Amino acid sequence: MFNTQVALAAFSLSLGQIVGIGPQNAFVIRQGIGHSHVLPIVLICIACDLLLIAAGVFGMGSLVQAIPGFLPLVTWAGAAFILWLGIKAFRSACSPATLRAEGDSVRDRSQVIRTLLAVTLLNPYVWLDTVILIGSLSAAYGSEAKLSFLAGSTTASVLWFVAIGVFSMKLAPLFRQERSWRVLDVVVGSLMVMTAASLIQQHGLKYL
Repeated sequence: MFNTQVALAAFSLSLGQIVGIGPQNAFVIRQGIGHSHVLPIVLICIACDLLLIAAGVFGMGSLVQAIPGFLPLVTWAGAAFILWLGIKAFRSACSPATLRAEGDSVRDRSQVIRTLLAVTLLNPYVWLDTVILIGSLSAAYGSEAKLSFLAGSTTASVLWFVAIGVFSMKLAPLFRQERSWRVLDVVVGSLMVMTAASLIQQHGLKYL
């Protein structure tokens, strides 16, 4: 039986984990501003969230934690990848030749999909927040409420990614000047570096 109370609790919890400009959301925003493959991007983000949250809700979180070396590998590889994204953003901000109306948004569909999957699945916070944290918290509501919990979490994901996809497209007129792209790249680069540093400080160092 569907439990509305559990679904609302899952909605709030998942929205709190999803909201924030990480590598995945930054990529969605950049592509939205450039009006490049926004619909498939939003659908892939939602599908990834659904699969990862479902994996956590149905018990994969415990399995992931039990695999020797998995979390340290994902943590350090993810921190390196996020730091590389930050450096790439700073380089873009310092290179006037790369700035144009659509910014540095990816235009090739297959490259868009590869990049999106990378910024999603190589981000340790995705695994820690969805598979492990949300999965663990869902257990508190009992096995009979798993589908209600999954429904609430998925609804939060759908609303968030649709919202930032639409919102970022509305921002396009503000990014017709090179200066706007410079500011965005500096902000994204700073966030990526801080994310990588936070990841290493909070999770990576304990694996040394």
